[in-house]
Amino acid sequence: MTQSSEYEYDDSPPYLESATTPSNDDDDDDQESDSAPSKVTHKDAREVYSKVISTNFSILCAGFNDAALGPLIPYIQPWFHIGLLEISYIYLVNFAGGFTASFANIHICSHLGTGGTLVLGVAFQCTGYALMFWAPSFPFFLVAFVLTGFGLGIADAQANSFTVTVRNSHRWLGVLHAVYGLGTILAPLIANPIAAHTPRWQLYYLISLILGVINMLFNSWTFRHGLFRPNDPGAKGTPGRELRETLSHRSLWFLTMFFFLYSGAEITLGVAVRHGEPEKVGYVASIFWCGFTLGRIALADVTHRFGERRMVFIYITLAVIFQLMFWLIPSILINAISVCLLGFFIGPFYPVGLYVITQVIPRELHLGAIGFTASFGSAGCAAFPFLTGAIASRAGVEVLQPIMIGLLIGMTIFWALVPKQGRIQLT
Repeated sequence: MTQSSEYEYDDSPPYLESATTPSNDDDDDDQESDSAPSKVTHKDAREVYSKVISTNFSILCAGFNDAALGPLIPYIQPWFHIGLLEISYIYLVNFAGGFTASFANIHICSHLGTGGTLVLGVAFQCTGYALMFWAPSFPFFLVAFVLTGFGLGIADAQANSFTVTVRNSHRWLGVLHAVYGLGTILAPLIANPIAAHTPRWQLYYLISLILGVINMLFNSWTFRHGLFRPNDPGAKGTPGRELRETLSHRSLWFLTMFFFLYSGAEITLGVAVRHGEPEKVGYVASIFWCGFTLGRIALADVTHRFGERRMVFIYITLAVIFQLMFWLIPSILINAISVCLLGFFIGPFYPVGLYVITQVIPRELHLGAIGFTASFGSAGCAAFPFLTGAIASRAGVEVLQPIMIGLLIGMTIFWALVPKQGRIQLT
C-alpha cells in the first residue's frame, strides 16, 4: 500500500533488534532484506523483550506519579495550611529537577550507560517518595519534588532512548506512552479513595515508593549485562561536545518547545477540572486519561501511515474544538465527552514527536537528542502548572481555559517550524 507519510514507512513485522543497535525503520532497501530478523537470536530477542517490559513499567510509574498531584491537592492544602500559590511552588521545584535532568542526562549516560542511568533516576524517585510519605513539613515536601523531578527526567529520557532502538519504533513508542497513560488512569483512581477514606493521604506515596523499589530492581536485572558501564566505552567525543552538537540543530529546539508546551498542556488539562469536589475530581480526571491512553494506541499506525505532520495539525484543530466545548458548554455530559476526546486526540503527540526526532536529527545524536527533549518535556509538566497556578491564585481559576487554548496554539506554531526532510547524516 502506498503511504503518504513525510517520513519513510516500515510495515515489516515488529521484531526487536539489539538494544544497542539503532532502529532501521528507514534504512535503505538493501538493509531491509527478508533475512533481517536473523540478525537477532532468540536469546537476544528475549533480552530485548525483557528490557521493553521493564522500561514500560518505568514509564507506568511515571504516569502514576504525574497524575496523582491533582486529586491530592485538596488534601495537601489543609494538611500544610497553604494556599494555591504555595501549591504552585511544588510545580516550580519539580520543574527545576526536570530542567536539570535535561542537561545532565548526556553526561550521566556517558559514564553509566542507559541501564545504569535509568536505575539511578529511579533511585532519586524512591528517595523523593520516601520524603513525601514522611511529609514532616512543607519545605521537605518541596525537596522531595526536586528529587522526583530530576529522577523522572533521567529515567524517562533513558526509557525513550532505548525504545527508539527497537524495530518499528513508532509503534513501540505508542505502546510505551500508552502505558504512561495507563499509569495516569490508575493514579487518581487510587489516590482519590486513599485521600478521601483514610486519615493520611501520604499513603499514596508509600505505594509509589513500593512501586519504585520494584522498578529499580526490575531494571537492574534486565540491564544487568553492562549495568553502570558506558554504552560505547570507545567513544572519542566528550559528553560536552555531544551536547553542544545536539543543541546546535534548530529542528531539535522546535521539537523541544513542542514537547515543552505539550507536556504542560497535558498535565494542566488533566488537573484543571471544573466542579471540583474533592471526591469527584480524581474520577473526572480519569476520563481525560482514558481518552489519552486510547488515542496513543488507536492512532499510532494511522498517524504514521497518513503523515505525522499532517495528522498532528488535524489533531490539534480537533483538540482546540473540544477544549472550547469543555470551556463554554455548562453540561456535565458534554464536559465528560469533551475531556475524553480531547485526551484522545492529544495523546499521540509525544510518541509521534519522538519518532520524528529520529527522522530529522542525525543518527549519531539520537540518544542525546531524545534524552534532552524527553527530560525537557518532563520539565514542561511542572512549569506550566506552576505558571497557571500562580496566575489562578490571583486572577481566579477561570483563566485556566484560555491558557490551555494558548498552549495548543503555541504547539501548532512550533510543529509548523519542524522541517519535512528526512534524516541527515553527519559528515
